Amino acid sequence: MDQPTQPERPAEPAAPAPPDPGTMPAPPAAGAPSDWPPASSPPPPPDSSSAAYLPAWPSPVDALGPAAGLSFASHGGRLVAYIIDGILITVLAFGVAIALGLLTAVLTVMGLVPLAVLSSIVLFVAMFAVGLGYLPWFWVNGGATPGMRLFSMRLVRDRDGGPVGWGAAILRLIGMWVSAAVFYLGFVWILIDARRRGWHDLIAGTVMVQPA
Repeated sequence: MDQPTQPERPAEPAAPAPPDPGTMPAPPAAGAPSDWPPASSPPPPPDSSSAAYLPAWPSPVDALGPAAGLSFASHGGRLVAYIIDGILITVLAFGVAIALGLLTAVLTVMGLVPLAVLSSIVLFVAMFAVGLGYLPWFWVNGGATPGMRLFSMRLVRDRDGGPVGWGAAILRLIGMWVSAAVFYLGFVWILIDARRRGWHDLIAGTVMVQPA
């Protein structure tokens, strides 16, 4: 009689190879914490010079308030600063006019007509530069005019609180002429706008802030 065939036994899985001693982490030293191996170190903080590492500045669309620790410049302080800066511009313009006017007169008396004409041209350019450059220069260099500094006010970009550049400064100066030309309604708008911006601020994308 034929012997019954025995079923084939499944092959046993191969035993795992022992780990390479060179790849195993070193054992903890005596007295080391029990949570060994140590967890991975946290990622380094972001670089403060990168664009992603900026102070929180609410968007005009998202929020009405400025960054923490700041408030929008007060109405009274802005008015007084505007008057003070107006006086300083007038004093500077008159000082330049008197100095160069006397020089022109002396050159004329001395018969140096070409130099007198040149002095008159310099007088015109200097007064023009003082009148037009006073406000933008201070807005770009430090963000505050002498009148604004008395109240710790500063002009910044409305979108992110950054410093104002020459483009925005010139636009704001032109906007101030527009604000004054329409019966000063552009300045009255500061009392209406939630962020206390005049037409000139809306045109230039700026806002004035001070410590809260």
